[in-house]
Amino acid sequence: MAQIKAKRLKKGDVRKEAKVALIRILYERGYDREQIMRLFNVIDWMIDLPKGLEYSFLQTVYAIEENQRMPYINTAERVGMEKGFKLGHQEGEQKGEHKGIAGTLRKQITLKFGELPTWADERLIQASDEQLDVWVGRILTADSLEGLLGE
Repeated sequence: MAQIKAKRLKKGDVRKEAKVALIRILYERGYDREQIMRLFNVIDWMIDLPKGLEYSFLQTVYAIEENQRMPYINTAERVGMEKGFKLGHQEGEQKGEHKGIAGTLRKQITLKFGELPTWADERLIQASDEQLDVWVGRILTADSLEGLLGE
């Protein structure tokens, strides 16, 4: 049932509601903690939510858990999941921003100097956020690729 719902539902909020409904059914059918954990993992794998809805989904599941007075995760697990979610979200944003800046810089370099040689591509891949920021500032005034990237 989860797989069918996942294939049919495209909007994030609708997917979240379907996922919550399936979790609610697990409790209503009286499954024990271990069964709920195994089925929850399968449902979680099949119905992927946009990052912005994951926290809201977990809060809803916690509310269901409290209403049923049958926790599928203990407090330590819950706190760990919340910490992991927050850290993962921040880390994902940072990696995405880094990739975006590197990609834009790569396009600008290609437009100004032509195709990137291997050494230049390696420099971009290994660059820190600070180094990318310096190169972004220099791209308009650089006379050569070597002058820009310092090779």
